[in-house]
Amino acid sequence: MPDLSRLPGYLLYLPLIVGLVALLWAQRLTSQGRAREREVIRLSEEADTLKNDFVAMVSHELRTPLTTIAGFADILVRSWEDLPQEEVNEFLSIINRQSIYLGDLVEDVLVIPRLEVNRLPLEPELFDLGDLIEDVALMVFPSGEKKTSLVSLPDGVRVFADRRRVQQVMRNLMENARKYGGDQIMIEGFVMGDQYLVIISDNGPGVPDEETRRVFENFEQLSKGDTREALGIGLGLPIARRLARAMGGDVWYERRFPTGARFCYSLPLRRRVFVSGGDRPGVPESEIETVVEVPEAIHTA
Repeated sequence: MPDLSRLPGYLLYLPLIVGLVALLWAQRLTSQGRAREREVIRLSEEADTLKNDFVAMVSHELRTPLTTIAGFADILVRSWEDLPQEEVNEFLSIINRQSIYLGDLVEDVLVIPRLEVNRLPLEPELFDLGDLIEDVALMVFPSGEKKTSLVSLPDGVRVFADRRRVQQVMRNLMENARKYGGDQIMIEGFVMGDQYLVIISDNGPGVPDEETRRVFENFEQLSKGDTREALGIGLGLPIARRLARAMGGDVWYERRFPTGARFCYSLPLRRRVFVSGGDRPGVPESEIETVVEVPEAIHTA
């Protein structure tokens, strides 16, 4: 047996010190583990709350057009022959508008999970940007409404991009102007460097400075609760920005002088976009070159 009395005194306490250090380290690890567990629980609860809010919001927004469609369709089925032709036309127009709104809402909801995982396939084609914007404006601002829109885009602006997604961006931006803007909406476009810029401006109250960032967050609206006037689930602007960036452009807000809002949508004149094969079986990661073709008259303007 070694003679422990000859060892330095502090070494006699070494096992105790090691044991205390190990105990403290174990307590620290346990505390960190509990903190992580609490964080996981918190994030899980937030996710559940977000999911429940999303389901409730979407259910409410789906129910509104469905109720309208079902109500007017029922009237037409029961009283078609007795109604004046003007009322029949009006009811059919309402059903048509609500059906379009319902389809747009479903389309926005379906695109969310693909945007979240950056696996939204793009299918570029050559098309006239002015014609597309005119069509969207007629759909969002039908004749006879109090709000009017003026499209001022040069002729012959042809883009090679995903027509469906560009239309979705424009629809959401115009819908936002219709809900929150004034009675006059202007859509104009011009070349800015290597970008083609489309601006949707209105003469409404605009967005308060403290809200300019929040309007691009999911499920955010300037008016909330049961008293809000506008339909929607607060996804139009976030989806528009995410889609624009997926196609190599962007969407942002600017204040309009002296009053109103300007939402700007940029398309690249020439930009490479990497797109996942997504839902197309057997299609690998592919490089798609997105090109906006601008006439010489616009270049020299």
